[in-house]
Amino acid sequence: MGPADLRPDDLRVRLRCDYAKAVWFAQMPPMRTDQPRMNIRRAALICVAGIITATCSEKSAPDREKDANTAEAPREPARELVRESEVETGGDELRPDEDKIGEDCVAFVRSTKVVPARAATTDCPGCPVGGTEVFAFRHMKTDAVSCSGDTCTVVVTIFSVFNPGAGETIAGGLTGWIPPEQRSAYLSGHTPSGEQAYRIQITYKRRAEGWRAVEFDRAPVE
Repeated sequence: MGPADLRPDDLRVRLRCDYAKAVWFAQMPPMRTDQPRMNIRRAALICVAGIITATCSEKSAPDREKDANTAEAPREPARELVRESEVETGGDELRPDEDKIGEDCVAFVRSTKVVPARAATTDCPGCPVGGTEVFAFRHMKTDAVSCSGDTCTVVVTIFSVFNPGAGETIAGGLTGWIPPEQRSAYLSGHTPSGEQAYRIQITYKRRAEGWRAVEFDRAPVE
């Protein structure tokens, strides 16, 4: 391989090596024709010059091999990153959220009303009826949630107080949870005092528009 075939880096390495060899040989003492054997210093210089020559001839080989491997190595395809926004977790669809449960509890409490006797009905306790609201909603807590497929059963405790009032009968909402003696007292104008706690089991069904409360019942006794 001639100088014209070498890369600039390899050519510079060879020139430096040739210069080193020339320096080493210049330091060698002249050989006398009548000297029977070689001086020890001369032998050492020859050995060092041989090592430099071998090193220089092989010095650029790893670089050439590295360049060849880099050129031939196939590029790895770029990995596609999946954004979190593209991962469908469906967390909100697994069960009714707390806000939804709270809204349904408030609506159920407010549907408890004093109505004329002819308007009273027990067929649909959650259905709205005309009249005066019996209770003022205070707060609620979720005691248990159990889901299977498109159905969830939620047990809650609702805390309410009686609004002052009187009338002929109580209908809707929490009517079935009010003890008979409290009901009679209220209708006669004697409002029960204190906060009342009612445990209720709500059955939810998942529809196209989301979770919907379809039934309010007494919670099982613990």
